[in-house]
Amino acid sequence: MKISQASGTAALDAVKALMNSGTLVIYSGTQPTNPDTALSGNTALATFTFNSTAYGSDSLVSANEQATAALAASTVTASATGTGTFARVFETGGTVVVADLTVGTSGTDVVLNSASITSGGNVTISSLILKMPVD
Repeated sequence: MKISQASGTAALDAVKALMNSGTLVIYSGTQPTNPDTALSGNTALATFTFNSTAYGSDSLVSANEQATAALAASTVTASATGTGTFARVFETGGTVVVADLTVGTSGTDVVLNSASITSGGNVTISSLILKMPVD
C-alpha cells in the first residue's frame, strides 16, 4: 500500500497522541516479536517520560512524514545494568503498549549515548524521531 502525505500525517498524528504523557522504557534482552507480545526475561534499564504533548509538528523528510519527541528529560538515571536492545512505549498509566522501537547509538529509532547501561549511571537519548513512510 502506498499512502498520501495527508494520510501519513493523520496516521502519525494518531500514534503521537497515544504517547502524550506516556513513558518509554529501555529494555535488555531479546525484543518480542511485536508490541502485542508480552515481555519475557527482559530487564527494564531506564524509563523516560514524554511531555503532555509527546511530539512536535510533522515534516516530510526523504519520503517519511516524521516528528521529533518531546521528553520531560533527555537524561535519566538507569534503574538496572545491561545492554539496551529495544524500547517499549506505553500510554499514560504504563500498561497499554503503543509501540516497540529499535535502540542503539546510531541509525535506530532511539539513539542513546551508549547502549551499555549501568545502574545508577546516566542514560541520554540524543535522538528520538518517529517516521511514517509516504508515497
